[in-house]
Amino acid sequence: MRVLIAAGGSGGHIFPAIALAAELKKSAPGSIDVMFVGSDKALDRRIFEKEGVKYSLVSANKFPYKPSFEIVPFFIKLKIDLARTLFTMLSYKPDVVVGFGGYVSCPVVIVAWLLRIPCLVHEQNVRPGRSNAILFRLASMIAVSFERTRRIKSIEKHAGKFILTGNPLRPEVLKDDKTFSIKQFGLDGAKFTILVIGGSQGAHILNETFIAAMAGMDKAVRPSFQVIHLTGVKDYEWAVKMYSAIDGLSARVYSFIDRMEEAYSSADLAITRSGASAIFELACFSCPMILVPYPFAMSHQAENAKVFEEAGAAMVIEEKTLDAVALRGQILRLAKDSAGRKKMGEAAKALSAPDASARLAKEVFRLSEK
Repeated sequence: MRVLIAAGGSGGHIFPAIALAAELKKSAPGSIDVMFVGSDKALDRRIFEKEGVKYSLVSANKFPYKPSFEIVPFFIKLKIDLARTLFTMLSYKPDVVVGFGGYVSCPVVIVAWLLRIPCLVHEQNVRPGRSNAILFRLASMIAVSFERTRRIKSIEKHAGKFILTGNPLRPEVLKDDKTFSIKQFGLDGAKFTILVIGGSQGAHILNETFIAAMAGMDKAVRPSFQVIHLTGVKDYEWAVKMYSAIDGLSARVYSFIDRMEEAYSSADLAITRSGASAIFELACFSCPMILVPYPFAMSHQAENAKVFEEAGAAMVIEEKTLDAVALRGQILRLAKDSAGRKKMGEAAKALSAPDASARLAKEVFRLSEK
């Protein structure tokens, strides 16, 4: 059985796809062949090569948010990518195609539909992205991570195709050993550990505000905290310099972390954007969260954060109201409230879907039999 998986542009699309591939191979050892289609971003190549998977690439094309002359080069690139994808499909001859959203899924799902190859589309967020909203009509089946997605009026017409699976998680991400993980980072198990995730693309305002919050903390209190900070590539050198000026604070700064499970396992509190992959992975570790949704992605992250906040799993701070003083206050409050953090962690765990990969793999096998 051959499965072609389209996922690229960000870790939020790629990591669930990697998780599905691992589950498919685990479920039917030796009888599954998987190939990926990603974007030509360096991040995609890096992940695919690290995972040792077969892959081909299309452009990192973006549909313009507003009417402009940019629509012309967009459609030129799309036409080229459709031709590339057609060649890939005819060469690889997949039995099933799976799309994980973003532009990369567009040429893959369109060509699969034209060739009458069964196609499953997975949506990681509460509210579908622009690509998936279009591709739903071409999909044979639609898998969603949040129950709330079913109730969005603009996609109710596709309700007959929907199935709730959760967001697939890589098996290695589920390994929880706090003592081991803290040692891996060279940190102190007795201190309160904060994990800050700027995302694979970085989030400068989040990085900047958190560092300012810690720099402004009382010098007598600061040594009781330690930080693991994933800054993204752009802010890495700047962040290292900023932390070096903060006395009494142990901080481990990274542009990218391969073994995120060790970061999750180490954390007493996570401060992060609210992309689906990150918050579902943190939920599996019962980690309380402060979420700062990315405000410029058609409210996708805001909707994700709202679900977790309403469940009591996280507190949400909008970027427009984010400031160092308020953030510092919330950190100090949560650090003192162990019972409150435990309650948040339990609520997060209840939202997690550790069997999402297995559920999704089951649907892929079912689709291949049609």
